[in-house]
Amino acid sequence: MEENTLTPFDNMTQTRQLQMLKTVIPYMKGGQKKQFAILIKYMELQNTIQVFSQEDKVMSMCSVDEEENSVLSMLNELRKYCSEKELETIDMLTNLFSMMETYETIFS
Repeated sequence: MEENTLTPFDNMTQTRQLQMLKTVIPYMKGGQKKQFAILIKYMELQNTIQVFSQEDKVMSMCSVDEEENSVLSMLNELRKYCSEKELETIDMLTNLFSMMETYETIFS
């Protein structure tokens, strides 16, 4: 699993300033951490609402090329966020879908 891998969604809703604020949380006093973390999440929610109000950004973020729009492509994209056990499941599913595609090709 790759550490700190951001998705296109994260790239559009996160800011450098928010990342800096998140870095400060461990250095705060106990009760302040929770309030500050909630404030940061609220700011992230505001960014998300703003991004989704801009239709052109939403379309670019929420779509992939026609050739890449398949279950196998999605499974391959998920790999970078998976643990070893989850990768085994992804591999099993990838093999299953590959076999199904081969079956459809042979019998169609």
